[in-house]
Amino acid sequence: MTLDMKSPAFLFHLRGAAVLLSTLLAACGSKEVKPGPGDETPDAGTGGTSACAPLKLEPGVELDGFRVDRYEWRDSDCQPRSAALVRNDAADPVDWNGGYLRRYTYQAAGATRTCDGAEAGVPGWGMVVCHLHEGASWGNWTKDVRGTWRTVFAGRHHALHEFRWVLPLDGHPIDVTVHYLFATGRSHPLYAITHDASRAPADALQADVRSPYGDIYFDGNANAEIAGLGWGDRYRFQTLSSPVRMSTGWDYATPNVVPYTRMWTAAPDAEMGVVQTQTWSQKPAGGYWLYTEQGKRDADGPMPQDWNWTYQLNQYELPSTTRSHRLAWGSNFGAVGRRQYPRYGDDGNLSGYPYQSYSVFMVLDPHAEDPVLKQAAEVEAWQAVRLTATEGTVATRGPGGVGRADAVTYDVPGYNPVYATWEAQAAANRATLRFEAGGRTLSHPVVVLRGYTASAPPARVTLDGQVLAADEDVFASVDEASDTLWLTVNRDLTGTVTLRVE
Repeated sequence: MTLDMKSPAFLFHLRGAAVLLSTLLAACGSKEVKPGPGDETPDAGTGGTSACAPLKLEPGVELDGFRVDRYEWRDSDCQPRSAALVRNDAADPVDWNGGYLRRYTYQAAGATRTCDGAEAGVPGWGMVVCHLHEGASWGNWTKDVRGTWRTVFAGRHHALHEFRWVLPLDGHPIDVTVHYLFATGRSHPLYAITHDASRAPADALQADVRSPYGDIYFDGNANAEIAGLGWGDRYRFQTLSSPVRMSTGWDYATPNVVPYTRMWTAAPDAEMGVVQTQTWSQKPAGGYWLYTEQGKRDADGPMPQDWNWTYQLNQYELPSTTRSHRLAWGSNFGAVGRRQYPRYGDDGNLSGYPYQSYSVFMVLDPHAEDPVLKQAAEVEAWQAVRLTATEGTVATRGPGGVGRADAVTYDVPGYNPVYATWEAQAAANRATLRFEAGGRTLSHPVVVLRGYTASAPPARVTLDGQVLAADEDVFASVDEASDTLWLTVNRDLTGTVTLRVE
């Protein structure tokens, strides 16, 4: 058979040959070839225009004395990002035992922005921290606790990294599992955590959750003054002047859907934040009693009392410095250990026993791009998406968190909030999935097919009949150990579209 050199079939085979050649070179130990300036056109979000390099894992790298596993992936614009995770099985140079993000890099204003852990007391981001309602409230973290780590899965475009610890809380062993998910086409790493208190008696302890806790120079190591900060629970809190001091005015009047925290600097232009993968109504977050100020505005300040902020940020450092980059998550006491504890607002009860699990995106980007609120808007939009299948089966239940075997019902059929993925069971390694997004946008969805037993990615993936080119329009990884296919669709989906895997 003779192929027309301009035909889709010829181009398909040509791409396949290129991928095969790249694989063979990697197997021979060659280094990854990075595209140079002008060699690569960033994806604007509506579709890929050139190939994105595969995810790269550098295990056991020494970073200024820290033993790290470094993941590099391409974000939603096909630009490189990296995260260096410190191993948690030995003491590190600042008297921690690892288990956190030490260095993060991304592209800003056409250059690589490097963000390192701040002071030695809190030398990175992603620490596991809980405070007790009674007794010692400080130091209930993994600083002095050694654990285990592993790369759960590292495919061509997707990777899962795991940390585990046994964290002693009030004399009880709490099994903690953390997963980091990195995916080509998705800018921000996902951080998923479970506190398993099942080895302690019910109601034997009353702890909160503050992970991912940390202090990282998200402004490219400039250590600039914090120009603004805020958070979201059922309302949005935001400061009104710069730099942020305890005398700063604030606004808490705008309703909110997806929980988040954020802070930013003006020079350089940078923002750091955390965005939950579920809405507040699905998974309440935040703690204490500031909810009585919701719907209000105080343009002249002062800021709320430091112990009563809904989430921990830099409030405890503000009296002495306006440059603290501290940022954490938050809950009411009882989130770990109590069968019933009050949710933020004191208008309902939640359960923190035997498990407390949640997942968030770790966001770092220029503040001008409004990355935290943009990510929160995307999570909100996902809640209205309807996923159905004519080939394969949409998942409606799954584990309630990382490190758990119990199954819970998804609030949105097909949407797994543990990894913010759209999931289905494959049928003979095939699936036909219909996404109904309506007027919302489903941006670069990560699709997971369970029961995928092939050892190679599918030969053909189409969107409304259009073939998606590997490494350009769709990014695929096969996890043979768990019979799972991971796909990032390099598109913004609106209206109704059909994704076919065959």
